[in-house]
Amino acid sequence: MKIALVLTPFLYKRCPLIGLAYLAASLKKSGYEVDIFDLNSEMDALSAGEEKDWADELFVKKFFEQHRTYFESQVENILQSQARIIGFTIWTSTKHLSLALARMIKQKDKNKLIVLGGPECSFYKGSFIKDPAVDLVVFGEGEQTMVEIARTYEAVGKINFCSGTLLKLDQDVLDCARRPEIKDLDSLPFPDFSGFMLERYYSIRTLPIMFNRGCLRRCVFCNTAVTWEKCRFRAAENIFAEMIFQRKNYPDLQRFEVEDSALNINLKELSDLCDLMNSDNLKVSWGGSAIIHPEMDYNLLKKMAQAGCSCLSYGLESGSQQVVDSMKKGFKVEDAERLIRDTSNAGIEVLLNIVIGFPNETEYDFVQTMDFIKRNREYIHSIAIPSECTIGNSTYLHLHPEEFNVDWDEQGYWKTRDGINTHDFRQKRMEIFKDFVNTSGVRLQISKLPDGK
Repeated sequence: MKIALVLTPFLYKRCPLIGLAYLAASLKKSGYEVDIFDLNSEMDALSAGEEKDWADELFVKKFFEQHRTYFESQVENILQSQARIIGFTIWTSTKHLSLALARMIKQKDKNKLIVLGGPECSFYKGSFIKDPAVDLVVFGEGEQTMVEIARTYEAVGKINFCSGTLLKLDQDVLDCARRPEIKDLDSLPFPDFSGFMLERYYSIRTLPIMFNRGCLRRCVFCNTAVTWEKCRFRAAENIFAEMIFQRKNYPDLQRFEVEDSALNINLKELSDLCDLMNSDNLKVSWGGSAIIHPEMDYNLLKKMAQAGCSCLSYGLESGSQQVVDSMKKGFKVEDAERLIRDTSNAGIEVLLNIVIGFPNETEYDFVQTMDFIKRNREYIHSIAIPSECTIGNSTYLHLHPEEFNVDWDEQGYWKTRDGINTHDFRQKRMEIFKDFVNTSGVRLQISKLPDGK
């Protein structure tokens, strides 16, 4: 039996989507044919609209109508693949186009089993299952769930129950409850990127890789804990074996982007991985997001640099201890300062992430962040495009707004109840911060694209 996995526009095209590659590998290991329809790589969202526009249903509907011929041809390609199960990966910016294609498929062939999965399904599974075109919604990890769906549908032609899904049963909706998370990540097959057009991605000769799932931290503005209930790690030997495996499949591969909330959560496995890479003299660079980990020292960072780690993107967010504590970041500002300096001195580029306008961020707190950057500017390679503090779905901040004196205005933006910290206020503060960085001698990352456009 064949399964089609579809990624519609629009996600940032830095690397192929590792989640789909894991699904494809798991399904193939279980004996199924898989076709990946990576429509996202064929279009450029940056030339069609701003990132936030793709969450706007009316904007997407207009875009869909303007490109209806293209999407109709893609629906025909999907149907011609003879896949009996068609899965869509749902993100905030892909959900409306995914549903539009699912409806077209269902109109042409009502017997196709339409399955939705991905990050948004963990937050809005109830709303997605209401769509007439959707048969099942997968929430939580998808590898084991998709294999079970395939086996059951192949055997009996319908799904009456499957852990980790919300499904339609006659006229009712059945919540089959969350499937237990995979305890042993090393048991997963290595992600399969053979269905992707790698040359269409911005980061050439680069593949994503996973060190762990989940996070030990519980930052109040982050919903990682909703996507992954527990933090689990891969063994260094397993990660290294994947690097060798992918390098064999793609001889011109030069870099791995670690697609984790933080690559330095498990320092022992990280150190062991560096030992393996250094002893094998594996010539490949890597890097990714990292937490401010007080136990990281210069010796480990130097070992990481020798193993090819070229950049660490630290979630500093603020230079104010008061704000850092309110965010529940779990570190001391002096530890962050020491770690940033050690990282730079070890030969690894430091990228800092900053959040502007946290609910209790005062003018003094804001100035402390800028002072932190001034003190450490020679050790900071660049600062990412600053983020306005938003309140994401199912975050602690979202579920406990009263603790942060937060309410919402008529446009749907949050504001503090004293009326001071508003969306406009945060936007002005972001402009001040950008101007400061541009005059501080630190590079401001103005674009996600490699060429800086």
